[in-house]
Amino acid sequence: MKNIALITAKGGNQSIKNKNLVEIEGKSFLGWQLSYANDAKLIDEVFVSTEDELIKNEALKYGAKIIDRPKDLAQPFTNHGDAILHGVKAAKETLSADIGTVTILLGNTLMNSGADIDATIQTLINNKDVDGCMTVWQAQDDHPYRAMTIDEDGYLKSFLDLKGADTNRQSYPSVVFYDQGPWTVRHSSLIKTKRGETGPACWWWMGDKVIPITRLWVTGKDVHTQLDVEISKAWIKNNLAAIERSSRPSNAVPPAPAG
Repeated sequence: MKNIALITAKGGNQSIKNKNLVEIEGKSFLGWQLSYANDAKLIDEVFVSTEDELIKNEALKYGAKIIDRPKDLAQPFTNHGDAILHGVKAAKETLSADIGTVTILLGNTLMNSGADIDATIQTLINNKDVDGCMTVWQAQDDHPYRAMTIDEDGYLKSFLDLKGADTNRQSYPSVVFYDQGPWTVRHSSLIKTKRGETGPACWWWMGDKVIPITRLWVTGKDVHTQLDVEISKAWIKNNLAAIERSSRPSNAVPPAPAG
C-alpha cells in the first residue's frame, strides 16, 4: 500500500492572480507545500491536481506527478470534494500498488510541515477504525456564540438567534475549526463518502470518524487577500529555521482510543 499526497491547486484565481505561485522567501506557496510533502517520511508519491499550465510546470520542478483536472472541476464554485475524488481516482490509475492513505493539501497555503503531514498519517496507523485525521485550531474569540449576521434592514442579529449569551469566552463550550493544514483520509473510507451524508461539517470526503490534531493559531491560513500573503511572509520568516531543521510537529500524535 502507498500513502499519497494530493495537492489541489487550480488556476484562474479571482482574489489574487496566480496566488498558488506567489513567492515567499524564494519559493512559491505551491513550492512550499510540495517541499513539505517531499519531506514527509510517510508519503510515497506526490500528485498535483490542476488545469493550469504554469502550476503544472511548477509542480514538475519538485518531482510531482500531474493530474489533469477537467475545466468543469476548476471553477470558482466547484465543490472541493469532487475535485479531490477525481484526483485520487486518476492517481490510483497510475500506481502499481493500492492506496493506503490520501493526504490532501492546499496549493495556496504554506503554514505546514512534513512532520505535520506525518502526524496525520501516523494517527491513522495508530487507529485502525478511524476514517481520517485533520488539523484544526481552537476558537473562542471566533466562537459561534459570537457570530452575527446582517438582516434585510441592515441590522446585526445573532447568527444562532441567541439572547443573553455570556461575554466571557471561557464559559463557552470548546469549538474547533479546520486550519487549512493536512487532511489525511484512508482511501478505503474516501471512496465510500457521499456529499451531504458523511464527514464533519462540510468536509464530507473525510468520512465519519475523524480525529483532530490541534495546532496553534495562526497556522494553516490559506491565501485570499494581500493581508493573507503578508501573514504568510511573517509566518515563514518566524518558522524558517524550524522548517529547515525538520522540527517536530505542532503537537503530539493523538493516542489510540481506549478499548
